[in-house]
Amino acid sequence: MILETKNLTKSFGLRKAVDGLNLEIPDGSIYGFLGPNGSGKSTTIRMMTALISPDEGEVFIQGKSVQKLENKALSSVGALIERADFHKHLSGETNLEMLARMDGTDMSRVQTVLDRTGLGNRGKDKVKTYSQGMKQRLGIAQALLSNPRLLILDEPTNGLDPQGMKDVRDLVRELASEGITIFISSHLLDEVQKICSHVAMISQGKLKTAGPIEDLLKDSDLLMTEIHVNPLAPAIELLSNQDWIHRCEENNGILSVGISHDKMSDLVQLLVQNDLQVSAVIPRTSLEDVFLSKVGKENQI
Repeated sequence: MILETKNLTKSFGLRKAVDGLNLEIPDGSIYGFLGPNGSGKSTTIRMMTALISPDEGEVFIQGKSVQKLENKALSSVGALIERADFHKHLSGETNLEMLARMDGTDMSRVQTVLDRTGLGNRGKDKVKTYSQGMKQRLGIAQALLSNPRLLILDEPTNGLDPQGMKDVRDLVRELASEGITIFISSHLLDEVQKICSHVAMISQGKLKTAGPIEDLLKDSDLLMTEIHVNPLAPAIELLSNQDWIHRCEENNGILSVGISHDKMSDLVQLLVQNDLQVSAVIPRTSLEDVFLSKVGKENQI
């Protein structure tokens, strides 16, 4: 494990923001850290990077305690925490050169990370001319200056348009293919499902579930099933009145139904017995469905 948290706990006044959190992030993974706003994600990351101290517990990076060793433990870590903040009247290149000089980083890394994040031909342009997606990529370039083995990104696609989100997503995949472990905090379930190999879900500071995404989807208590059925209106009325069906939603003439795994045959039988024509039944469980089954609708992201 490249990163571990053990009994990590932090309170602000009477509110416990993080409560006995134990995480294990495998080396080489893209690890999604999911939870609603206010669930403790950013507080956890601030403890991981020694910006704040926990009330209890420790963070270990490559076996070194962040709380005891700080810079020595964080030497292999790059981080983009919340939105990247730069001097807008200066160029991207100059911003990175200033940061490299402060940290004693080899100046040759500046052009390397600009090229790596797709900003090589815009490095001399002022940051105020950058799109929000470019600013985020510049933030990732900053985090890469130290040539880290572990990259921690807090909401890297927050506020981006679809193209900006795709650019960051593609960059994360490329960096991971080069052997960098990436820890991504997000509340965007669909984005995480597209790129992450592992995930942890927290709510009110507590860990709800964690593991490889494939295992979580396979083991989910709630199986979301896409049903092509005709006629539609009586099918919706019929299924909405069954207490063993947890969700029944219609989108573009297709029903999405939430059931437990052992109820699939009951679902088809019920529709057929009521003279409804079923042309397809397709299981399509997503991270959103896992989240709802583990955390509940009251904490829906």
